[in-house]
Amino acid sequence: MMLLHTWDVVGNDILPMIHAYHSGAAELILDAVKLLVFLTLPADPRSMNLNEQRHYINRTVQSLTKNSCAVIFSHMAEPLERFESGRLHLRDEDGRTIQLLLTFVRNLLLSYRENFPGNAPSSSQRVQPKGSILNILFDLHLPDLLCQMAKDARKKPFAEDITLLIEIFHLLFQSQVPSSLIHFLDHAGEKPKFDEYRQYGEQAASTLMKNRTARSRHGRFGGKTIYANSFQRSGKDQTTQLRKYYGARIFENSHESSLPSGLNERSQLAELARTLLVDGGFNEVVYVAWDHIRQRDMMVCNDEDQLNVHSFFALSQFFVTFVSLSFDWNLTDISKSDALSNLFDKHLFFWLRKKWEMFDHSKDVRGLLHVSALVKEMLALMEKIASGGSQADKFVCQALTAEGLCAEGDDGYHHFCNSLVKKFDSKSLPMIYLADCIEVLHIANNLIRELDPKLVALDGEMLNERSVSNYISLLAFFECNSSRLKSILIRKIKDITSSEYEGYLHAFGNLQIIHDIVVDGENKYSTETVVDRDDFLKLKDMAASILIGFMQTLYSTKSASATNYKKRKHTDLVLL
Repeated sequence: MMLLHTWDVVGNDILPMIHAYHSGAAELILDAVKLLVFLTLPADPRSMNLNEQRHYINRTVQSLTKNSCAVIFSHMAEPLERFESGRLHLRDEDGRTIQLLLTFVRNLLLSYRENFPGNAPSSSQRVQPKGSILNILFDLHLPDLLCQMAKDARKKPFAEDITLLIEIFHLLFQSQVPSSLIHFLDHAGEKPKFDEYRQYGEQAASTLMKNRTARSRHGRFGGKTIYANSFQRSGKDQTTQLRKYYGARIFENSHESSLPSGLNERSQLAELARTLLVDGGFNEVVYVAWDHIRQRDMMVCNDEDQLNVHSFFALSQFFVTFVSLSFDWNLTDISKSDALSNLFDKHLFFWLRKKWEMFDHSKDVRGLLHVSALVKEMLALMEKIASGGSQADKFVCQALTAEGLCAEGDDGYHHFCNSLVKKFDSKSLPMIYLADCIEVLHIANNLIRELDPKLVALDGEMLNERSVSNYISLLAFFECNSSRLKSILIRKIKDITSSEYEGYLHAFGNLQIIHDIVVDGENKYSTETVVDRDDFLKLKDMAASILIGFMQTLYSTKSASATNYKKRKHTDLVLL
């Protein structure tokens, strides 16, 4: 294949042939597009000539996006017309043609990430900006075709290629933060404060959706899975704290690196998201994709299956957050539609829990981050619906709460997340995962309390020394936490200080963090918003009280060797 790139077969032969025989030679064009699909597949990072591969793939993409995409995509028109008229079965190759062209679209979108300048060692490998690729796709009305395919996702041939549709939508939205798109839509009422977006954990969502540790060739066009690291090189100004919070392999220095450069592209993506929700396309994709993934779960899963699950979770998280924000923006066409009814299904809810357990057992860090973030956003939306949704939607939320969140024993999310908080280990997982688990746990408690206060476990049953230490550890990342999590942490620490578990706060590691809050907090949080500063001042007062209480307890205890050891160990810390 490298020889084909070296000879520039695409520029010298394939593209001129496509332009010359674009009508009346369907089989020839189909073979040409099939070759283009192979030539635009991501480079294999395990190869010795990785940089050379990226250079040639970039050159191929540049040639294609100049003036050939319209001719290539025009060959999708006839198969889709026959599909609309119900005569698709008359041509066996129509399904393969649509699948081939969808794979080609996927490769164009992938080419941006795989050949991003941050991954390229020289300027000769700079790739076509993603905004330009999006402009081409929108000018050709390809997103309109994708929306229609999504609505017909249960029908052939689209049902067979559902994972391909999922990946295309995921690539379109992976670099987007919902709040950065939703303000392009018409809305009634006041614009919510920016801080209100942060409660949905969009910083984490944005980071996760901009990364994939691996890419895969489509099963019918290449066979084996190709791994391609998509992480950009870290900037010099990245801090260890942010790396630890988001994970060293997750966090990226430039949050805007993969966003389309123009406002027009973002506006079009916002309209695409609304269309997928309001017209029911995303809902259909969820149903078919979940059914496909469940069937694959019964077989021996490979790396490609795992990637499909990750893409499904990431895309679902984006749209759940988008719908949740639509309540704040009074976008009634989205918030009052049944856009997510297939996602808020009882059986899917249990399946999410099972996948979470599987990821936890297999130590799939990316899977854990995706599923915890998705469940958190789903519960946050349920909480919002429970307080201001329609009666029918409230009933659905109550049913899901009763059967999913407060199931007896280890079957409910409540007990499951409690166990995750207790056993969390920051050496193997980023802190954002702990943050999501805690938010899921406390939102679940709120929903259960609304249903029946007697069903909520006592706080004492939810705490041990390790879980208290995990709560305290998040205080060291106070500026990274969402507003909701900040409130949860402050409330939780306050409850602990007034309970019999106060002694858990006096572990040496906990006291170090509490001491830093009291001493270094003013400079550290001087740039925070007013709301965050108020929260931090409350936390600082609480931290000072904990230190004072610890010293009083320490020196009011009768002298003994153990007590003297504790004094020597802690006094320098507190009085530093």
